[in-house]
Amino acid sequence: MWQHLLILSMLPGLLYAANPKDLDKLTQLKESQTKALDLSNTDLRNYTFTPGKVDLMQANLSHSNLSGVNLSKMNLGGADLSYADLSNAKLSQANLMLANLEHANLSNAQIEQSDLTGANLNYAQLSHASLQLSIFKDAKLICANLNEADLTKATFTNANISGASFVNTITDDITGYESVIETPVQCSQ
Repeated sequence: MWQHLLILSMLPGLLYAANPKDLDKLTQLKESQTKALDLSNTDLRNYTFTPGKVDLMQANLSHSNLSGVNLSKMNLGGADLSYADLSNAKLSQANLMLANLEHANLSNAQIEQSDLTGANLNYAQLSHASLQLSIFKDAKLICANLNEADLTKATFTNANISGASFVNTITDDITGYESVIETPVQCSQ
């Protein structure tokens, strides 16, 4: 065998071909890494998420318990968080663009300086949430509960707030409110 290695070392221009089975394994590994995580129906209350270590972009977290979890600065763009329990969670400076938060419980959550552009928050529970300086551009908040939430300096450009509840909500210095969509809807669900 060492003789073959000696001959090969003397032929510097010789090209080697990869084993096709190994290439298939690499292709499968690459494809599995591009698929979003499926963490639906899980209890993640004791998990520590570190930005940059776990990719939650487009992850399926529907029906999961994330109550009290720190997701600040995490990339949750396009994630499915429908029916998730995010009560008392920390989501400050999080990317929630195009996230599905329909029917999510975000009561008492800290969501300051977060980007919720295009997010679906229909029927979401946002009572007592801290949402200062967050962006709700093109977001859907149909029948959402924002009672006693703090929306100070939030941006609502083209947001749909039809049927949303704003009892005792702090709305100081909201921007984009002149373009908000608000039409009568029935909110029984």
